[in-house]
Amino acid sequence: MLREIVARQDWQTQAITSVNRLSAHTPLFSWRSEADARADLASPSRLLLDGEWRFSFFEAPERVPDGWLTQDLPQACAIRVPGNWQLDAAYPASRPLTDGPIYTNIKYPFPCDPPRVPAANPTGCYSREFSVPADWLAGGQTRIIFDGVDSAFYLFCNGRWVGYSQDSRLPAEFDLSPFLQAGGNRLAVLVLRWSDGSYLEDQDMWRLSGIFRSVTLLHKPDRHLMDIRVTPELDACYRDARLKIELQAANAAGLSVEVSLYDGTERVATLRQRFGTAAIDEKGAYDDRAECWLEVAAPRKWSAETPHLYRLTLTLLGEQGEPIESEAYDVGFRAVEIKGGLLRVNGQPLLIRGANRHEHDAARGHVVTPAAIEQDLLLMKRHNFNAVRCSHYPNHPELYRLCDRLGLYVVDEANLETHGMTPMGRLARDPAWSNAFLERVTRMVARDFNHPSIIIWSLGNESGYGPAHDAMYGWARQADPSRPVQYEGGGADTPATDIICPMYARTHQDQPFPAVPKWALAKWIGLPGETRPLILCEYAHAMGNSLGGFAHYWQAFRDHPRLQGGFVWDWVDQGLDKQTDDGRHYWAYGGDFGDQPNDRQFCCNGLLFPDRTPHPALFEAKRAQQPFVLTLHSQAPLRVEIRSEYLFRSTDNELLRWQLCENGLVLQQGECPLSLAPRASVVLTLLDTLPAFAAGSLAWLDLAIVQPVATAWAEPEHEVARQQFMLPTPMAIPAAFNPAAIKELPDHWLVCAAGSEWQLDKTSGRIRSWQKHGRERLQDAIADHFYRAPLDNDIGASEADHIDPNAWIARWQGAGLNELEHRCLGLEVDPHHGRVLVRHGYFVQGVLKLSTRWQHSFGADGAMALTIAVEVAAGMPSLPRIGALLWLVDEVAELSWLGLGPHENYPDRLLGADFGRWQLPLADLHTPYVFPTDNGLRCDTRQLQLGEIAVEGQFHFSVSRYSQQQLALARHQTDLVAEGGLHLCLDGFHMGIGGDDSWSQSVRPEYWLQPDGYYWNCVLR
Repeated sequence: MLREIVARQDWQTQAITSVNRLSAHTPLFSWRSEADARADLASPSRLLLDGEWRFSFFEAPERVPDGWLTQDLPQACAIRVPGNWQLDAAYPASRPLTDGPIYTNIKYPFPCDPPRVPAANPTGCYSREFSVPADWLAGGQTRIIFDGVDSAFYLFCNGRWVGYSQDSRLPAEFDLSPFLQAGGNRLAVLVLRWSDGSYLEDQDMWRLSGIFRSVTLLHKPDRHLMDIRVTPELDACYRDARLKIELQAANAAGLSVEVSLYDGTERVATLRQRFGTAAIDEKGAYDDRAECWLEVAAPRKWSAETPHLYRLTLTLLGEQGEPIESEAYDVGFRAVEIKGGLLRVNGQPLLIRGANRHEHDAARGHVVTPAAIEQDLLLMKRHNFNAVRCSHYPNHPELYRLCDRLGLYVVDEANLETHGMTPMGRLARDPAWSNAFLERVTRMVARDFNHPSIIIWSLGNESGYGPAHDAMYGWARQADPSRPVQYEGGGADTPATDIICPMYARTHQDQPFPAVPKWALAKWIGLPGETRPLILCEYAHAMGNSLGGFAHYWQAFRDHPRLQGGFVWDWVDQGLDKQTDDGRHYWAYGGDFGDQPNDRQFCCNGLLFPDRTPHPALFEAKRAQQPFVLTLHSQAPLRVEIRSEYLFRSTDNELLRWQLCENGLVLQQGECPLSLAPRASVVLTLLDTLPAFAAGSLAWLDLAIVQPVATAWAEPEHEVARQQFMLPTPMAIPAAFNPAAIKELPDHWLVCAAGSEWQLDKTSGRIRSWQKHGRERLQDAIADHFYRAPLDNDIGASEADHIDPNAWIARWQGAGLNELEHRCLGLEVDPHHGRVLVRHGYFVQGVLKLSTRWQHSFGADGAMALTIAVEVAAGMPSLPRIGALLWLVDEVAELSWLGLGPHENYPDRLLGADFGRWQLPLADLHTPYVFPTDNGLRCDTRQLQLGEIAVEGQFHFSVSRYSQQQLALARHQTDLVAEGGLHLCLDGFHMGIGGDDSWSQSVRPEYWLQPDGYYWNCVLR
């Protein structure tokens, strides 16, 4: 029989998406009592089949022997379900290389010839034994539910074929009743790695296979509830509500349903309704359906700020009123609409603080546990995110339940992407694929309809635009008028979207691509006849050391009401756990498993590392998105204005804490409770007068808004918002300069003062030695520094065998920045005033590209003051940095500085950093990006202390055990080897890092270091 079933080749027939699969519906539990349903207790009608299964691998489905249906094969091994077989330790070591994890962004991992897939189609054969309670066999219906299988599968029970399914991200449910027997039963599941459905699942993620979500048995009585849809409606004043309830039942004749709504333990509404609807059309009515309305006066409303939930129970009753079974759902009363060009919830215009989130676990791939989902959502809430886009497929059911309860808005997205097609919309224009497209939306809506957190349906991602999208849009709008629909493909503003939802459009710059132009944001909403809101479905590509310019997006969102925010790409680096041959852990990306084709580290573009530790960029996002705007109202008296961006919450759990600081010391501090209505503001007086600050000191005001009482998503004392304001101080009178003597020796100039000894080489013009108390501090001469280990954003779309000519790395290499020839152009010594002036030139093929002038002023106190002027020749690209490099002999355990921190910050990513006096272990100065790059910069520094070495001035710095050259060559953190000593980069100027996207020159021009003159200084002691 198996050979006959396999010979059907349903997996490459696009018109067949399932065989014998039950219709999609909202989740069902079949509780045995209304009380159990209301309490959300474990239902005895459900039996989880997760755990250990048996597994055999074959290189093609035709190679699976018939005997496997009834008996495990000799080579079978234990495997964990849910799981991706490529990542299971039990997976045979002899597997073909082509069946490892594969990462591609756009290109299909097999020849593109839809609907055909390769004949060598890796096949996983799962089996397990199970038994069911005796009363399940006596009557009713027993179903099996596969929540997620990638990419397609055939199901067999006790040697008989049950059915077939594809669409890896939605449940496949089958009626097992005809196949069950008393005693033991055997399930056999033949899973295909590739199917015609794979052409619709070309998302930017790891390609992995297997039963990766839970498998459950559900027993329903003969007469049972089949589907329940709940739609809340608010009146025109958003005060009173009614709840529309639509039900479908099997064998419904004579049945009724009792519906009850609870607020905690209080039942606030109830009614009974018989099955059989009013006439639908000229042919009559449904006899298996019921429709009813619950009227609720002034219910507490649901929003992401106030996620109040009611509990709705539905009990199916027999002819005599006897209970048959119960179902229950969480209900949130909220209204979603687009009105006046704005997306609104409960009448209020939203500002979407969103993140795109792939389901990813570093160890288990696409397997995510409820605990892991909760961890992600709690982190989002704690960092001021209020929305999540399920990119790019319906998620694990637990995500929606938690978003309902914690308070996050959700864009639920169909499992649909054809990015690798040329043209991208090829399949959307092919009628043979229309049902496969439409089903991806209809089944998603059917499963997820009842979740109040879902405020937008999405038709998928990057699939072009065609008639299939119009059909999907039309169906969704008619099936659920209570929610808008969005879709980015075809230009982000087609008739198939209620929201303009571009990806990577910029605040300030048009991108006039021929087919799908991306306009500057404010221009887009001002196009003639355009009245829709604009919400970026993807923006701020957080790949590696990124998110530069993020604050500019948030300024635009606050300046233009119809720019209603967006979803950062993306939440977490999709690195997979791997070890070197000697057992050191690293996170793998494309190509690390021998996968071809691959897109390298393009899967690592999250705000978090794979283990959920934050990138520094996460703190930038938190600060930009904070729901309070804090401004300095006046300095004398010291007043601040606080404006709440809460739409629904009063500040009943917020305190303002403030500190007045000078040079890192707290002079005065205080706190006061905040009492603000939604969208209200207040001016608070903190001090009548400021204290007298010392001349030349640095003073600032720190403001923080904290929640003293724990919430559902944060511990007590959680900080919601923070702002800092620098305050003026008197100028200091420069101290008199007391020069040190300069002594001439045959090959260098020597300065000895206060325990320091400096040697300036006559040939190179550089400081070649610096001793303090007889100990050498330098491993190499102090030199100009113009280079940084390229960031992902600097590399752009470059590949190993193809350099993108527009990428910064290509422009730097083209200008010869990596092959500069240094020459000392002149040296002037003023021994009586302790000064040496040196002119340096940097040449490429004999042409002067950069010139610098270093003035060294040696003081009797042992310090060397540096004043450095830099001239960048015309025609040079923006430089990565302008600074000095010191390779120090000694490592230090920790260092301290007065400047921006404590975490890494860059000139176009400063919003989340605070000025202060910081002290950190050396290891914490290195940010271990999955793909090593320049990292660890701290900006606007005034004082730096590394052991006995001190630096003063106004500069940026980074300290690393690794040189920029080593960082540039490394591909993983395990490639890095401490070189001895420390590389101290002192930068007068540093180019921005960009982040609007990672494949073009996304650094805003104001953060370029263009051909010009530059001047900076510092003091070394």
